[in-house]
Amino acid sequence: MKINKKKFFEELKALCAVVFFTFIYGVGVKWFFEASKEPLYSIGVPGISQLIRNSIITFSGKDPGYVFLGIMVFTINIPVIILGWFGVSKRFTIYSLISVIIQTTLLGFIPRVDFGITDSFTLAIMGGLLTGIGAGGALKFGTSTAGLDIIAQYFSFKKGISVGYVSLILNGTIALLGGVIGGSWAITAYTIMSIIIATVTVDKIHTSYNFLKIQIITSIPDIVYNHVLKDIYRGGTLLPAKGAYSKSDKSILLIVISAYELAPIKKLIYESDPSAFVIVEPVRHVYGNFKRKTIV
Repeated sequence: MKINKKKFFEELKALCAVVFFTFIYGVGVKWFFEASKEPLYSIGVPGISQLIRNSIITFSGKDPGYVFLGIMVFTINIPVIILGWFGVSKRFTIYSLISVIIQTTLLGFIPRVDFGITDSFTLAIMGGLLTGIGAGGALKFGTSTAGLDIIAQYFSFKKGISVGYVSLILNGTIALLGGVIGGSWAITAYTIMSIIIATVTVDKIHTSYNFLKIQIITSIPDIVYNHVLKDIYRGGTLLPAKGAYSKSDKSILLIVISAYELAPIKKLIYESDPSAFVIVEPVRHVYGNFKRKTIV
């Protein structure tokens, strides 16, 4: 069976991305959040697992340990993985499962490194930044750190809401419950701060649900559009134009895309017309017949 080398290297890159960014995510949880003297909670399923473990500590006085934390991360992700399989994307879910296995190993069985940082404020900032980089980086490569990422993706596909916004609501609930269990609103305050940092980082890195308007000024619009339509499959609007200096007839091809489609569409444009003039602008909202593509 002939192997598609391009596809193979794309999947290899995605696999490396999910391993690397999951490690970054896990480091943020175990080496920073878990280093705080007062409980700090991660975004996503690790945060929920921390809530369960800390509830046991509060009400029974016994610490079930890191192995329990890792097992909880795996267990809670099982129904989420099923949701992702049927409601998001099978490929996306497979990579998410790989991430869950890495998280379980890192949180449950790999020793925590002590950086000598004891200030909860600093730990909250660093933990939020690292978990945001981990979650956002994985999403950017079409993979996921699983957990609430999948739930956020699911609602984004159905409602067109920002992944970061959905995650902020879900993770905010973790912060409030953490304060209640720990009996200190300082826990909630620090956790919310880390969640905001993580959420902003995710939205800055992961741009799948930010939109861009592309204006392509070209003298061969049909060739350009057919080339773009074949691979990106986006509709467009064709406007007449004339070169101010050359006085030659041209056309403006107007297309709205998701930001993660920018790199491939630029490649397609210049393959079909190397002299094309391209303008890219951010778009705040899109209404009407615009297809929000699922992750493949």
